[in-house]
Amino acid sequence: MEETVKDRLTRFRQYKKLGQGKFEKLSGLSNGYLTQLRKAPGSEKLQRILCAFPELNRTWLLTGEGDMLDTSCNSIEDSQFSSCSDLHLIPLLPVSAQGGSLNDFVVSIKESSCEKIISPIKGADYAMSVSGESMAPEYPSGSQILIKRINEKAFIDWGRVYVLDTCNGTVIKRLFPSDTADKVLCKSINPEFPPFEVLLSDVYAVYRVLMCMSLK
Repeated sequence: MEETVKDRLTRFRQYKKLGQGKFEKLSGLSNGYLTQLRKAPGSEKLQRILCAFPELNRTWLLTGEGDMLDTSCNSIEDSQFSSCSDLHLIPLLPVSAQGGSLNDFVVSIKESSCEKIISPIKGADYAMSVSGESMAPEYPSGSQILIKRINEKAFIDWGRVYVLDTCNGTVIKRLFPSDTADKVLCKSINPEFPPFEVLLSDVYAVYRVLMCMSLK
């Protein structure tokens, strides 16, 4: 049987000793993308993979000709994405934005200890995973969101989706003004989950959700 691009990607991933999930995260691909891949990746996905692994020989990947590795390229740490200026490395936070109720813990995270993934858009500060079904179907459980911190005291675009970092954990919700001045109203997309309010004094930071990456 003729070797496909998917087969060669698998060979390269095994050479790098990376699990499928790890490879997808480093490449900025949605969870399970490689499982669903039938032929060659589209141009955007291919660019993400090659930017994450510049040592991967593009010609070999697409045609099978030549060597797997392009020895003229440096590793991702040294390349500085010189040929991929439209893509950026951002920290993947090791916590989930809960689609359900607030968590009962505080997570303190050092950016330097976070895994880095490629963001396909500019302006994102962090990436994190979504947990729970209250924001489905737009933000399904297991999807990754790209977020940017905002000055919530200056302006909040009511009705949009945000991540709140609170004393009780992180939560992703649509935000609306509350009838009480010192609170914010959080609403889910899934109508089965009721809205609730959060005290502004319990909010450490507010992040606007810029993009959701999920397996369609």
